[in-house]
Amino acid sequence: MSFARDAADIEQARTLARRAGRDARIVAKVERHEAIANLPSLVEASDVVMVARGDLGVEMGYAELAGLQKTIIRQSRLKNRVVITATQMMESMIQNPIPTRAEVSDVANAVMDGTDAVMLSAESATGRYPVR
Repeated sequence: MSFARDAADIEQARTLARRAGRDARIVAKVERHEAIANLPSLVEASDVVMVARGDLGVEMGYAELAGLQKTIIRQSRLKNRVVITATQMMESMIQNPIPTRAEVSDVANAVMDGTDAVMLSAESATGRYPVR
């Protein structure tokens, strides 16, 4: 669920899915100030949590982003939720066949913090070196 603010948003999505006859797993994209303010209950209500670093960085500021990423991952692990870290993980690979040292370190830190998955986009799909 994009731009989830709180547990009520997640529950509303779950209710709509059930009304449609679906038993969907709900992914909460954490990308707003309100989501950070309500993080424990948002994580509790979700099945999966995504650290949506692009919008979260714009919303909260890049200086705060690294610490927030660690907090979101830690809260998700405490509640035994799957957590995905996304946005510009290996952005240089859109143009280059190998990532930068900083990108390798960024991915490694997310993994060491406990993320279950790293989401790639253009770098593995539409860049100069897509996965075939």
